[in-house]
Amino acid sequence: MGMANGNPSRASGSPPAGRIPFPAIVEEIRSHLPALEAYLVGGAVRDSLLGRPSSDIDIILRGDGLQAAKAVAGALGAAFYPLDSQRGIGRVILIRGTSAPESRPAMRYTLDFASLRAPTIREDLEARDFTANAIAVPLADPDLMIDPLGGERDVRGGILRACSPHAVADDPVRAIRAIRLATQLGFRVEKETKEQVRAGAPLLRKVSAERVRDEFFRILGGKKVGAAIHSLEALGMLRVILPETAGLAEMRPPPPQRQNIWEHTLRTLECLEVLVDLLAVSPDRERAPDLTLGLARDRLRRFQPALEEHLTRPLSDERSARGLLFLAAILHDAAKPETETIDAMGQTHYLGHEQMGADWAFRRAAALRFSNEEVQYISQIVRNHMRPLLLQSGGPVTRRAVFRFFRATGPSGVAVCLFFLADMLATFGPELPPEKWQSAVEMAHSLLEGYFERAQEMIRPTPLLSGDDLIRRFGLAPGPQIGELLDALREAQAAGEVTSLEEAVTLIERGLGRKQSL
Repeated sequence: MGMANGNPSRASGSPPAGRIPFPAIVEEIRSHLPALEAYLVGGAVRDSLLGRPSSDIDIILRGDGLQAAKAVAGALGAAFYPLDSQRGIGRVILIRGTSAPESRPAMRYTLDFASLRAPTIREDLEARDFTANAIAVPLADPDLMIDPLGGERDVRGGILRACSPHAVADDPVRAIRAIRLATQLGFRVEKETKEQVRAGAPLLRKVSAERVRDEFFRILGGKKVGAAIHSLEALGMLRVILPETAGLAEMRPPPPQRQNIWEHTLRTLECLEVLVDLLAVSPDRERAPDLTLGLARDRLRRFQPALEEHLTRPLSDERSARGLLFLAAILHDAAKPETETIDAMGQTHYLGHEQMGADWAFRRAAALRFSNEEVQYISQIVRNHMRPLLLQSGGPVTRRAVFRFFRATGPSGVAVCLFFLADMLATFGPELPPEKWQSAVEMAHSLLEGYFERAQEMIRPTPLLSGDDLIRRFGLAPGPQIGELLDALREAQAAGEVTSLEEAVTLIERGLGRKQSL
């Protein structure tokens, strides 16, 4: 299947689905849009040329994309969402298969339907972002490929090329997308396109925060996050998206690090991705790259399914906890330049950098229009990223310590555990003392065991007394004292020190006695 001089061509002797293996769902879509001029475009065509599976399907058509999406959703029994009513863009979410062990894993398809943005399909393609995405296949004739800009040639050559000299200026979000596609596909950004991307960085300030957030988050939720963030910084985009990172590259490395803070941040992202992938449930990740990671994999293996579910769950608008963890990792040391001090012995300190950094992360995430839950999750990771280090220095992890850790970290506690291990790997590198690493892994094991397997005992014990009980039994008035007593009771239950109603009453009586004697 090819094309000469920008004209569509037919692959002679090709099977009905064409020479490139489109997802099977495309055939179903065809059957429900028989009377419309509709085309498969974008990533699904590109990925098929690369032999990559694709679950994101983009269809453009002459007519109303919203109505087409509704029709397909109704026919397939899928969910429909209007993405942009003014531009006629609708989304269909389709789940196929089952997650039952005896069956094939469930497959989630995202089907986007949009109206043609130009009088002809050729003009529509020429106005797109990159040639790799400017290829169309008519649903009515899937043996035909429309490729006016040589996109197939660029895809097969691994080149990312802008569709026009003004493609990025027309939509500056394409600058971020260029880095995402090049990094995740292993493409080389063509020279003139790279200059467009560099020039487009300041223009991102004129784009809505939601659009910047969504494109940036596709990087955070994908592969090779560290490499992509490095490219964003090198081309001037990161300081627009996350201005808090602007001064990190100029900071000198504090012992025991040999890298400056920015280099350490990038290394942390790399270690975090390796660690997260290693602890995900997938047959191709069973082999650890070295003995250090092998120890973590073996000791934490039993939490793999729970970790996978925890990290892939969406907190809001289908954005995963995994992506939020990577955003927090980028910002975790952002406040170090502001808090740096050097004592009389020449030792460098960053006292309070985690608190200041958490405040910065909170404001930045809010400015990027993340949901309230996501903003809290990100800032909690930054605020508590040093907490495991303090816990590790206190000896074996007790039930009380587990309770207090998750009381402080909340839902972000699991992410804090993973981040701490990655941060340690990045800090020490090959010089990481084995006993220090083993201690860290054991601490993570204790915390994850408490969260995933013993939460009812150690984190959220069933209350033996309620606030109403305290008011009735002890004649207390509603107020802060009630909360303080209940917090003390929950902690004692989590520590295993109180296991019965009688013991709970005795604890409250002791608490009241101390307060009365003050």
